[in-house]
Amino acid sequence: MLRIRPVFVFPIAVLFLLAAASCKRSAVEEPNPFGPASFFMTFEVSASPNVVYTSDVRQPVEIRALVKYGGQPAADQLVVFTVLDGPGEFDDYTRRTAAITNQNGYAVVTYLSPLKSEIDGDQTVIFYIHPQTSSPYFAWKTIEIRLLKG
Repeated sequence: MLRIRPVFVFPIAVLFLLAAASCKRSAVEEPNPFGPASFFMTFEVSASPNVVYTSDVRQPVEIRALVKYGGQPAADQLVVFTVLDGPGEFDDYTRRTAAITNQNGYAVVTYLSPLKSEIDGDQTVIFYIHPQTSSPYFAWKTIEIRLLKG
């Protein structure tokens, strides 16, 4: 008759328990597939209104950029706004301007549409907006405003 000694049963049971526990471990977490895991700054842009009916008076458009660091609003951040393509200018009569974010993280500039006599038909104005960063990476966004000839 074959007899199993307890000296051999105990080490086999321990090895079996260690092997079962190691199958459930995950030492490395998978990164989020929807964005880089190390990018800390985010920002959003908007224009109000985004469609302008031109007239004999220059129509103002408010362009906003919301800058956040780690999900919190970033105050005192420089944001550069550029009219990339299309007519019109900012309220300081330039095609590139800069603004500093307030305590809520918003940088706001005013774009002035052209007069209806200055355009031949409906047009699109494209803006290039980017915040100043201290990292080797930079972020930018573009936004469009549609001009309708009055």
